[in-house]
Amino acid sequence: MGESKVVVIGAGLAGLSCALSLEAAGVRVTLLEASDAPGGRVRTDVVEGFRLDRGFQVMLTAYPEAKRLLDYGGLQLKKFAPGALVWRGGRFHRFADPFRNPWGAARFLFDSIVPWADKLQVAKLRARVQRGTWEEMFARPERTTRDYLQAVPFSANIIERFFEPFFGGVFLERELVTSSRFFEFLFRMFSAGDAAVPAAGMQQIPLQLAAKLRAGTLVTGARVVKVLRSGRSFQIEVEGKEKLEAGAVVLAVAGNEGNALLKGVGGWSVPEVRAWNKTTAFCYAAQQTPVNKPIILLNGEGRGAGPVNNLAVMSAVSPAYAPPGAHLVVASVVGEAPANDTALTRLDEGVRAQMRRWFGPVVDSWRMLRAYPLAQALPQQRHAEWEQMPVRVGGTGGVYMCGDYRETASIQGALASGRRAAEAIMHDSAARVD
Repeated sequence: MGESKVVVIGAGLAGLSCALSLEAAGVRVTLLEASDAPGGRVRTDVVEGFRLDRGFQVMLTAYPEAKRLLDYGGLQLKKFAPGALVWRGGRFHRFADPFRNPWGAARFLFDSIVPWADKLQVAKLRARVQRGTWEEMFARPERTTRDYLQAVPFSANIIERFFEPFFGGVFLERELVTSSRFFEFLFRMFSAGDAAVPAAGMQQIPLQLAAKLRAGTLVTGARVVKVLRSGRSFQIEVEGKEKLEAGAVVLAVAGNEGNALLKGVGGWSVPEVRAWNKTTAFCYAAQQTPVNKPIILLNGEGRGAGPVNNLAVMSAVSPAYAPPGAHLVVASVVGEAPANDTALTRLDEGVRAQMRRWFGPVVDSWRMLRAYPLAQALPQQRHAEWEQMPVRVGGTGGVYMCGDYRETASIQGALASGRRAAEAIMHDSAARVD
């Protein structure tokens, strides 16, 4: 494959962002991806005309890095309605944003599902998270999200009935041990913009980024086996292909994978992801839609009521997610990723039983298209910083790292991390020239 100045390993969002930033600065790049297409964890499968994202995912339009890199018009973003429908006590209750959906908020204000004091605190929280720069927000005292919400103070009612299922679905953990800084950041993003999906599925995001690369930069089906030091440069061994020479290497993969590649570079290691949050997404074909609204439905009765944390009719958000005359229902289970078919079937039965209580016997006609048990769905975010994590492996340059696990576990974090790795490479290259 010849020689490149920089080799980026992994064409997820972080690797794509890094490669784009380097090319914009005139650097020659080769981006190696082991699978058949870019995207990493952001992929979409087409099954019988249905578009199935690998796990329930959304894009927040207020992400600063997404606004910088993505063409929202080209993605044809389809928006979710602000707020959520929360199942509690045998019916759905509307949790609405009073600033963006005043009619829905009027109903929420007179709904007894949570006390009046909590509704006032939501408005105060919204005002709080809008204040300050990103650096100031991420310098605030850090605790778990649950401790933060209790200190506001919010009642146990609203934490259990709204915050736990809503942000549990975002964090992919319902205990709410995620960093309060990350919670504040996301609350600000939800308040300032929309939750949306590209009309043709979430993989359109990495595909759009990849289309901006120079011809030949991205090489798919290129599984890297090892990175070796060769004098002041590096050799990259690729399965079934000739070695690639590079002046710098970027590990745009999880640290656990990066360390396996670095065995040939003695003494260097990448911080590993110690804990992953799990999820399973069940994708069903339905002839009748249970909810004809582009809105997220939440389990507000706690985990004892059933395994489903949240549900969305994706074809109500974007009709392209399902073929004509059909609907796509995606139910998400947080904290479980069965490793065998027997356990997955048992979980599906629990999902259907819970959904029958929500929608009635029509659920029996839903046909399973595919289930996605994801044991490594999202890095657990107990600590969060704003563009402060080191990107140089060993602190000296030559090998760099990026990924959402180095920033915030989000599209924003992945894109920002890739850019920061590219900036470090360009800084180090300029320093060597000087």
